[in-house]
Amino acid sequence: MPNDHSEQAFLDHGLKLTRSRRAILHVLGDASEHLKIAEVHRRARTLDPRIGLASVYRTMDLLARLHLVTRVHMDHRHRHYARQSQDHGHHLVCNGCGRVVEFSECHVDRLAQSLARRTKFQIEGHSIELFGRCPDCRRASRMGEVRKPDRRSSDRGRSARPSKHA
Repeated sequence: MPNDHSEQAFLDHGLKLTRSRRAILHVLGDASEHLKIAEVHRRARTLDPRIGLASVYRTMDLLARLHLVTRVHMDHRHRHYARQSQDHGHHLVCNGCGRVVEFSECHVDRLAQSLARRTKFQIEGHSIELFGRCPDCRRASRMGEVRKPDRRSSDRGRSARPSKHA
């Protein structure tokens, strides 16, 4: 990022691809993990020292509306963002350390179709976030330890198999 797809999205909506927006797109394109706004801002300043935090907030909201990024709600205080993948991604979020595992397996389409028929909604998309404890936090809990939030807190390319009960 920026790539032809993101640049075309801006053009299609009559939006300018400013230096600040390009910097943010580059940061997101280089990131393998989900990022908080503050981290996007910190990294974008290395490309454009004049970029302000308010610009990052506005641009991230715009990118979400353009479906170029996905908001990942980590907790009530922080929101992380990830690049939008071609096939929609869903997230397992550890309540202990904040680790995020993205997975793409999804069986919601039939439910969405049924709900659309019943409620007359036009469903345009969905996202799933499942909250629980990662294996490391469960192991630490059994040993009486408390795990600190992992600064990396993301496993974007790592596959996850949701449990049979999910």
